[in-house]
Amino acid sequence: MGTLAAGLVGGLAAAAVVIPAINSDKRDQRQEDRDLKEQSEEDALEAGLPLKLAPGVSYYGPGWYVNTTSYGIDQLNGQPFKDDGGDAVPSWAWLQKNWTPLSATGMAVNVESQHKTTVLVQALKLRDVDCSLPVPEGTLLRPPEIGDGGAAAPSVDMGMRVDAARPVTRTAEGHTLGDPYTRQIALDKGDAREFRIIFTTQQKACSFQADLLVYSKGKQYRLKLPSSWSDGKAASYTFTVAPPHKPYKSHYVVGTANMLVAVPDTDIKWTGQTPKYTGNGELNYW
Repeated sequence: MGTLAAGLVGGLAAAAVVIPAINSDKRDQRQEDRDLKEQSEEDALEAGLPLKLAPGVSYYGPGWYVNTTSYGIDQLNGQPFKDDGGDAVPSWAWLQKNWTPLSATGMAVNVESQHKTTVLVQALKLRDVDCSLPVPEGTLLRPPEIGDGGAAAPSVDMGMRVDAARPVTRTAEGHTLGDPYTRQIALDKGDAREFRIIFTTQQKACSFQADLLVYSKGKQYRLKLPSSWSDGKAASYTFTVAPPHKPYKSHYVVGTANMLVAVPDTDIKWTGQTPKYTGNGELNYW
């Protein structure tokens, strides 16, 4: 019995030595697998685009829209404007599908650097520009006003006149473009910044797509800018914008209680490319 007991004790001691060793090997293997996965993800980021794009908040949409159709003085008068009414009834989706931004359009985009080396955001570039579209003269419409999106930090503002003979990236303030843009925005890995980008036209109605020019690791990239988003992903890349055509055949504003109101041309005052509504926004039957 003594010999048997001694053997059992010895076997258990040996097992106690082997089991921790096995567990340690498993832990080492799991750590190695995690390290390999992280390295693989890092390599994929380095091989991919230098910036990750997401919707921004500092662009509030066009101040006015135009349409080739004349809705007369009563066709839309008194109809409600719905936030989520779809593209068949007066709503934001209806505007985006059927109407053209007047004088200026744009977007806001958050960018996050993905590369280890510094990424430089340099300028804008247009593609697939078509400025032969008919200039809408049917209806001028002012949508509901949108409140401040609450950007946490100042955005980088830039823009471009689409119908210029040689479009150049310019500074932007509101919907107005200024001097040529000469800065480069440097972003280290993980840095994020919001860009508010404005496109204007003065004489022609245009459709187009646009890229953000970015330099990283000795190479220039052209990142396509979404014109609209859905659930945080790009829904479209085509922008449209039209110059003023005065006078329009009919005029509407979204007034009190988000109600479409037909207004006379005498209530629209123009300053250059920009109209201003001077009425009271109430339903009237003139």
